[in-house]
Amino acid sequence: MLSRIGLGAVLVLLSACQKTAPTAPVTSTGPSEEISNWCREVKSEITQLGWKIDPCVGPSGTLDWKSEGRSSEGRPLVYAEFGNPASTNVSIILNMVHPDEVTPLYLGIQLAHWLKSHAEHLADSRVIIVPLASPDGLYKRPRTRTNGRGVDINRNLPTRDWSAKALVAWKTDFKSNPRRFPGHEAGSEPETKFQQALIERFKPQKILSLHAPLGFMDYDGPTALSLSRFKREYVQECLKLSESLKARHWGYFPGSLGNYAGQERGVPTLTLELPTANPKLAEKYWNQFSAGIQTMIQFKMPAVAAPDS
Repeated sequence: MLSRIGLGAVLVLLSACQKTAPTAPVTSTGPSEEISNWCREVKSEITQLGWKIDPCVGPSGTLDWKSEGRSSEGRPLVYAEFGNPASTNVSIILNMVHPDEVTPLYLGIQLAHWLKSHAEHLADSRVIIVPLASPDGLYKRPRTRTNGRGVDINRNLPTRDWSAKALVAWKTDFKSNPRRFPGHEAGSEPETKFQQALIERFKPQKILSLHAPLGFMDYDGPTALSLSRFKREYVQECLKLSESLKARHWGYFPGSLGNYAGQERGVPTLTLELPTANPKLAEKYWNQFSAGIQTMIQFKMPAVAAPDS
């Protein structure tokens, strides 16, 4: 079962489906050459955005980014772990699923530095941060919503309705807009597989994905309509989390994270849409939303109740 093997092995198996060579995990004995290069490239981009932050080095030292797998254009897919490895209160936080929405990158990096310097807040929590879930589009000019192969990875996850609805919805509802292309096959993209592998390995109790610029908090997960699949007590806790963050359910799409994790797997999945993608306002958004993100991290959920068969 996937739940019994490591993230590196999951990615090897997933990569084999595309007949691409797997990437070996990077050890944590200090920044590898791959991570060092990633740090330099990201720092160059954020300097151009006018941000005075470092993606890898802060007041509390160097962030321990790890790379497992590569993007469609060969860039490392990077994440970091914080908190108590034994804790079952696990949160996954994804940033830059859409690379042209740059403000989430600032919040992801600032949050990583904050977590590193505030270990006392994580005695009973574990947090996995992905600062740049889809890196290739960040380096294009103009920046793109899609990955290096022109796929919107938030429409590419293999949800149950993907085959029947994803391409149909793209052609009819979105008039074949290339910004929202879901791919030719579900789960075809390495960035998609990366998210799947993180969910399989870390088994989060909750997921937060940062986007821009719609300005609201979305909730996907168990509701009162899910009582036939999940225990009432579990649904009540999911709704408490949603209410504590003033989140609302705005619907979901074939291939989206909210559909894949929230609707189908019952993992409360929150999407924070920052008000704009204006890089000049990124620091303001960190100051505005960081407390809410910390509330989400510390909120303790019971174990995900398995759906009835």
